[in-house]
Amino acid sequence: MKIGNLYDLNSFKRFMDSARAPGFTDAYAGSVLQRNLTQVDPQIFEKKYPELSFVNSGIEADNSGGYARRIQSMRKREQGGFTTAGDVSGNKGKISMAGEDNVIKVVERESHSEWSDSEVREAELQNINLVSDYVSAHNRIYMREVDEIGYLGVPDVSASAGLLNYAGFTSGAATGAIGTLTAQEMYDDISDLITSQHNAVNNTPEYMANRVDMPVYVLNTLAKTILNTTAGPASVLNALKANYPGVEFRGTFRADNAGGAGVSHTIAYSNNNEAMKMRIPTPLTVGEIIKVSSFDYRVDSKYRIAGLDVLEDTAGYILTGL
Repeated sequence: MKIGNLYDLNSFKRFMDSARAPGFTDAYAGSVLQRNLTQVDPQIFEKKYPELSFVNSGIEADNSGGYARRIQSMRKREQGGFTTAGDVSGNKGKISMAGEDNVIKVVERESHSEWSDSEVREAELQNINLVSDYVSAHNRIYMREVDEIGYLGVPDVSASAGLLNYAGFTSGAATGAIGTLTAQEMYDDISDLITSQHNAVNNTPEYMANRVDMPVYVLNTLAKTILNTTAGPASVLNALKANYPGVEFRGTFRADNAGGAGVSHTIAYSNNNEAMKMRIPTPLTVGEIIKVSSFDYRVDSKYRIAGLDVLEDTAGYILTGL
């Protein structure tokens, strides 16, 4: 996804300008008393989270819609045909155009952070830029929400679905749980998933699956399990990569329970913008810093999102229970 489609860059510039406004500073030269019995590690550690697999999926983020409450996508197709020329009847061939549409609801999500002048000064004593950390936190949580919405749908919107639980995709059950399968069965399950999807779209380039997302433990098992092939021993994952060079295999923890508690989903899909798009009508927008009292400050952020817009139902195939 492109940076410009995920963030309102102008709002970030206004935020920076407001942070530099007279009367507010975040750079106070302080000193820390040395403590003889405590060694303070100068590195401040941050909580780490799993990779944002959907954000890096290659699916296009589309900002169409702005402040509309619903987004309607339309697709046209031709229908009809020719008849044999030379007859005298009035039953001639006719070709016409038909339209298909899809409507999804837009949801606005918002948050804010507050801090006092004293908190900023105290943080400065530890070389922490508290205001920057707050905005960074807004961004990190926003990215995690986009990743979750892309895979599982918009929270609190019952009709919303994501890549892993969209009802329009064809689905089928795996041979068994990954831990019970032989190397050949593992290979066959993933290979059949890809081949079935490619067959369903008749190898139409725009709709052919070029990515397979699966639970992390499934990806790791495929990577460690050896499959004996005519070319020699190789991991199941490397054998799949060799036979499907145009397909990328990635793991996400969000696939673990996508079909309900204990039911994993693995999906082969096309990330082409003719097949699906991620609708974010208003990307992350950060407001200016507001002085709410003599010593207290606040910043707001928001974004508007409709989630995954699937334009072609055959562009994804789901394998359950692997």
